[in-house]
Amino acid sequence: MSEHQPFASQPKSPYKIENFFNSIPEVESVNQLNDDRIGRMLDAIYEHTWHIWGELITNAAQTFQVDFHRLHADTKALTFAGEFPNQQEEAGVPRLEPGYNPKGVYAKQLKLFALVTGDGAIPAWFDTLNGSTSDNPTYTPEFAAFREHAQLAHFLPLNETIILGDQKMTSLKNQLTWLRLGIGYIGPLTMNKNHREKLTSLLASGRRWEKLPYVAQRDAEKPEEKATTYLGLGENVEIKDPENPEKTYTVHHLYIQSSTPKAQEAKKRQKEIEEIEKEIKRIQGLVNKYDYQTPETIIRRVQQKAFKKRRAQRFFRVEVVEHPDRENPLELVYTVDWEQVAHEAEFDGVYLLVAGGSATQLQDHEILAEWKGQYRVEHRFRMLNSIFLVSPIFLKTPKRIAALLFLIMVGALVAGLIERQVRRTVTAQKKPIRGLMPENRDNLRPTIKRIFKAFSGYGIVKLKNARGGGLDCFLRSDKRPSPDSGNAGASSPSRDVFTKTSEGEAIAQERGGRSGLVGGSLKRT
Repeated sequence: MSEHQPFASQPKSPYKIENFFNSIPEVESVNQLNDDRIGRMLDAIYEHTWHIWGELITNAAQTFQVDFHRLHADTKALTFAGEFPNQQEEAGVPRLEPGYNPKGVYAKQLKLFALVTGDGAIPAWFDTLNGSTSDNPTYTPEFAAFREHAQLAHFLPLNETIILGDQKMTSLKNQLTWLRLGIGYIGPLTMNKNHREKLTSLLASGRRWEKLPYVAQRDAEKPEEKATTYLGLGENVEIKDPENPEKTYTVHHLYIQSSTPKAQEAKKRQKEIEEIEKEIKRIQGLVNKYDYQTPETIIRRVQQKAFKKRRAQRFFRVEVVEHPDRENPLELVYTVDWEQVAHEAEFDGVYLLVAGGSATQLQDHEILAEWKGQYRVEHRFRMLNSIFLVSPIFLKTPKRIAALLFLIMVGALVAGLIERQVRRTVTAQKKPIRGLMPENRDNLRPTIKRIFKAFSGYGIVKLKNARGGGLDCFLRSDKRPSPDSGNAGASSPSRDVFTKTSEGEAIAQERGGRSGLVGGSLKRT
């Protein structure tokens, strides 16, 4: 009889191979799993990566009925620790290259591109790129590779798919590529001067903001007066194809004004204006004293002490006036351009979305709701937020690094499917798993991290008889919080349970002890 915890609920870093596999009962001889052998395994995996991935995604889509009509795209820098000198140059094989990650840390990294489904944030496609690869030109060739994959193209509704991404995805060059491919897309545009002027002219022509019937997930249980409101104003825009001057495409620009950031931006601006005024008035009292004896020194102090890096400084006009006939000849005066303040306030909380291809057929509130789902790819990326400690082991070539990332993405795929299925089940039953969140804040959308934590106390006892038959007994340790308990810290007294069978029936018999196992369901093997 043997008992062990499920490996998935207690993941560990494969930093030291022997220690890593020694905890997995299915591995009979740890000595067989040395660095070189695992390295050769990664070499073999690399050659068949996309065939394996196609099989996995096809099976997942068909088995779990995953909807691929919405795909969210993004890139992420993956940081690696250790030295990797003399990397081989091979066409199509990504290379670790130094660069700055989003946190501003200069380190060796690879770029990961991923497409995840709107249905459950399931990874549908990924690719590893050189660490210094720029984001903007990445999206269209990767999607082209995705749609050309023989297995995936066979069953995915690519012509009906809408791609969603961030500002890198909606550059003019990328938009033209999506439009030529006939692919729908939604993403944000950077609000530039032309966009602001266009919005101003639309409002001046009599167009009005319209309240969109969209409620953010975080506001679902809030009273209406406390929930964020979204106003929309849309217009169609023509884009000419420079490669075919006679061809034009119609895209939809949707200006959104969100009440929460609007209030936050107004409050921040007012606070900065008050802080600048307070500091300028303090400096006014020092003029003609100490070293505040020249206009240059006074203006420099205003810039250093009052303006600093505050964005509200652009509303101020500061001047040092000289009065030769006075005992104190210098005077610091300032004005605030309140007309400019009011003009800028019109754009508080405003951002711009663009929808092209089949996405232009959506209503404004539908475009907003689709784009708000972009958090799904970021949610899945959070599983990869770590530095991979791989230098002391078997990653000696770029191929092996890419193969390891493939295995990591397979793990992300499995985790995403588990999370999706658990959420669908608890939502259908309207019964959250109790004890996952502190302060009884359990909901119907548990994360995979908390799901694994909830079941980390479960184990399996394998019962075998002399004839080779047996049972798998699933047990829960009362030393860990029960996911069924309303109190996350609640637990029952520890006890042993010995389980035996007779003609398929399970009989639980308690014995004294301290192992803290509670008998659960049985499954014939």
